[in-house]
Amino acid sequence: MTVKVLIVDEDERERIVLRYILEQANNVEIVGEAVRLLEALLLCQEKKVDLVFMDITNYDITGLETIKKFESLKEPPLLIFVSENKGLAAYAYDLGVLDYIIKPIEQQRIEKTIDRAKYQIAHKDIIDVIVRNKLKERIDFMLERYKSHEVYANKLPVREKGKVTLLNQSDVVYCESQAKKVFICTADDEGYLSNYTLNELEQRLDSAHFFRAHQAFIVNLNYIKEILNFGEGSYILHLNNGNKNIILSRSRAKLLRQRLGIQ
Repeated sequence: MTVKVLIVDEDERERIVLRYILEQANNVEIVGEAVRLLEALLLCQEKKVDLVFMDITNYDITGLETIKKFESLKEPPLLIFVSENKGLAAYAYDLGVLDYIIKPIEQQRIEKTIDRAKYQIAHKDIIDVIVRNKLKERIDFMLERYKSHEVYANKLPVREKGKVTLLNQSDVVYCESQAKKVFICTADDEGYLSNYTLNELEQRLDSAHFFRAHQAFIVNLNYIKEILNFGEGSYILHLNNGNKNIILSRSRAKLLRQRLGIQ
């Protein structure tokens, strides 16, 4: 892995020394030098920069302000502060810089910093790949659902007594399997017997709001008021309307706690 480095220092002699030391390190490419902070920011916008070595003591600006300026970039680089002032080290690390190097700079110290940078960059790249793959999986899943007509409008059509009633999904409180029918209860305490199976409803209802609590129940999470321990790992869900208790099976309880962020 080649680390692309930018040197920022007002003192030309210090830049020359740092450049020489960096040129001795393996897999380091110096992409530029800057005297002013604005110049450094512009170079980071124009070029790919992984690492910035900057003498913070030469600039009339706090370390925190410097961090914020670099973090505002589309692809913020890692920062290494260089200084003769040992007293700022703890402050710099608190700000989140990768390293703080005390002058005079030593070759071994620079190489240690480069190794730390390579590790962090590689770790970030791995995280980025994982995130991209997860996002791709989610997009592919949604596309497949659209292709197979599993995504519908925010209406649930219920055929009953020679008519079709279009229910708003947000009005559905719970669905309960009753023999060969499924009973759908709505927020206005209306009930509908449908020919859906619970498995079919689980596919049609928005998974962001509906949860399969039990083999016989699907519940709208927005209507759950209380979760009561029923013993032996089972629970009862009390709903806002108070007219129905939903059984939460032991196998689904852990999943519901995760969905609701319950420790």
